[in-house]
Amino acid sequence: MRLTDSLSNLPVEKKYLLAVSGGVDSMVLLYLFYNSPYRFSVVHCNFRLRGEDSDLDEKLVKDFCDDHDIKFFVKTFNTLKIKKNRESIEMVARNLRYDYFQELIKKHSFDYLITAHHLNDNVETFFINLLRGSGIKGLSGMQMIANYIVRPLLPFTRNEIVNFALNHSITWREDASNQTLDYLRNKIRHQIIPEFQDISSGFLHQVEKSMSILHETQSFLESQVQELQKKAEVFAETGVKAYSLEKLLQADFLLSYHLLSKYGFTNKKDCENILNAHTGSLFESQEYKAWVDRGTLLLANRSKTEFSIVNFLIPSVPWICKQPFEFTCCIVDKAIVKEGESIDFEKVEFPLVLRNWKEGDYFYPINGLGKKKVSKFLKDHKVSNFQKEKVLVLCNNSGEIIWLVGYRLDDRFKISPSTQKFLHLHYKA
Repeated sequence: MRLTDSLSNLPVEKKYLLAVSGGVDSMVLLYLFYNSPYRFSVVHCNFRLRGEDSDLDEKLVKDFCDDHDIKFFVKTFNTLKIKKNRESIEMVARNLRYDYFQELIKKHSFDYLITAHHLNDNVETFFINLLRGSGIKGLSGMQMIANYIVRPLLPFTRNEIVNFALNHSITWREDASNQTLDYLRNKIRHQIIPEFQDISSGFLHQVEKSMSILHETQSFLESQVQELQKKAEVFAETGVKAYSLEKLLQADFLLSYHLLSKYGFTNKKDCENILNAHTGSLFESQEYKAWVDRGTLLLANRSKTEFSIVNFLIPSVPWICKQPFEFTCCIVDKAIVKEGESIDFEKVEFPLVLRNWKEGDYFYPINGLGKKKVSKFLKDHKVSNFQKEKVLVLCNNSGEIIWLVGYRLDDRFKISPSTQKFLHLHYKA
């Protein structure tokens, strides 16, 4: 493939945002787009890390866009002030850059972000991930199309791009920081890769071939993990997934491991412990909690599962609560059973209390066989440990449970043929 053909597979009807730094790769990309039929705009980020040089980079890109009537977006960051102590400056700049890109994409309805990553960048990333102990996914490298990001120059080496720029009189600016050995990427670029190129002149393309094979392997593995996920999934609620431990154990451990690694459980020994755990066991990754409950593994985002103490006093009706859940309590003319529950208003005594259930609570389930502990009721109905944490009870002024919220009314407060005033209760998590 020639560089002039690198954009040939892009859909003409889409709208593109080009990230242009002023370096040779991005200026070649800008030249190619300018000489194409595509609708595009340009974005540049000035991180103020190289003083006047940073401003000259911005000026080069802006002048090109002004001269050729191209819509230009620019944002300047005081990167050193934003950087926190332990963060790398490269990662801070990357996060700032992509946050701004996404802001523009959303605001101006761009379909794709176009970046100027090339083959050298990809091979350098391969070595960085190799040194970090990445798995197959990390070693697969960047892809030409990944979600909303397109990298048309990915198959081409930097030398090919520089030669194209020279042959077409394209102006660019060199970033002096790319020559220092202060950063890992630069050490790989200037010290490691040249050694391999001395051994084999086709080294870059050989690594590209290996990354392609690894990507195909990763895709196949991912398809197998998805099949296991479908087969083992018991149920899924908002923010919660439940899997059969038996089916996870029956599968090849590699597949179960990769399934659990999606939830942040990347240590193989931890995954073995999860798969062989007993009811009541709890595990935590950085973002997820995992419960084991009667042969079922429940996984939920930690931010959505933190136990919150609920203790609301309901002095009178109508009463409405919107956070941390929806709860309404109001008088109606007749019983409503499609959404919520209706009870006999004359049988309740205000103020009511809405709270978390606790050990020792009991009630008289409607259509039940008399008194029953809430804990026993929940166990009999196979309510998981995760779900139990969220169960609420609505109580009468004297402490009697009126409603095990979302599960069962108390028989003592049910409506009867003589009921004249109905109290409607509605709950939504």
